[in-house]
Amino acid sequence: MEARSYQGPEDLEAMLNLLAEGRKANTGTHYVHRGDLQWWLFYNDDISQSWKTSMRLWKDGDRLMGWALLSPNEHACDIYTTPELRGDPREYEMLAWATEQLPELEYIEVNWVANDDEVRIQWLEANGFTREEFYFVHFTRSLSGSLDGPMLPEGFSIRSSRGDEEDARLRSVASKAAFGSDKPFEEYWPRTWRLMQSPVYVPEHEIFVMAPDGQVASYCIIWTDEISKVGHFEPVGTHLDFQRKGLGKSLLFEALRRLKSEGMTEADVCTNYDNPAAIRLYESVGFQLDKKLLIYRKQRTT
Repeated sequence: MEARSYQGPEDLEAMLNLLAEGRKANTGTHYVHRGDLQWWLFYNDDISQSWKTSMRLWKDGDRLMGWALLSPNEHACDIYTTPELRGDPREYEMLAWATEQLPELEYIEVNWVANDDEVRIQWLEANGFTREEFYFVHFTRSLSGSLDGPMLPEGFSIRSSRGDEEDARLRSVASKAAFGSDKPFEEYWPRTWRLMQSPVYVPEHEIFVMAPDGQVASYCIIWTDEISKVGHFEPVGTHLDFQRKGLGKSLLFEALRRLKSEGMTEADVCTNYDNPAAIRLYESVGFQLDKKLLIYRKQRTT
């Protein structure tokens, strides 16, 4: 295999397709949705897109066999290989390379490890990693059958994002309140605007619940995958002032219908294990727990 750095949009598309093929193969390794990777790369404060220098790709001729993304600010590395390399020495070679990078960090983490992935867990534990208490929960839902949901309260409405600067500000007000960010608004909202201007943003895939006064009360982004036919939610948020009105439930049903109309057969979503409000919301629209996604950490020796 040839190992090299990231070179451009064609590499990104190959990385996304590798994730989709991994999901479709369903061999026991958890692959994040292609929407996750697009969200990570384009919704952040990395104005210079320095992530382009934090990637490594392994190729066999023209075929991408695996890739790694190093995230020093999160003390993390992500490594994904083609499904047929599960448990193969070539996969372990990629894992070893990625987890030995960033030696200046006190510790390094590998996230998104399925709780029943004995192959990956065995390698991590044999190489000095231990499981963290914190984990994510992964939910899935079939898109077959009825997707009818509750009506919105009077005066509220649903629309797609227009992808313009005004909507970037409106959505940022909602997301800042939903997730309790203490960052000043004028520093917070530009990341939304950069996402909207990026090549991965589809305005019709960001859905708003609009309040009677014109505020964005609730919102979500859906991501599609033509290979695995799984649609994904990232993010989902409701402004603190509009919670407990059933807005999120109506929003999710609308999003599920849109995913189905685009040919998706299943939807999934992740959240923190200690977020009962989000878990109740997802279960209320028919999502069921699929698995736990664990975090493994290795302390550096001093």
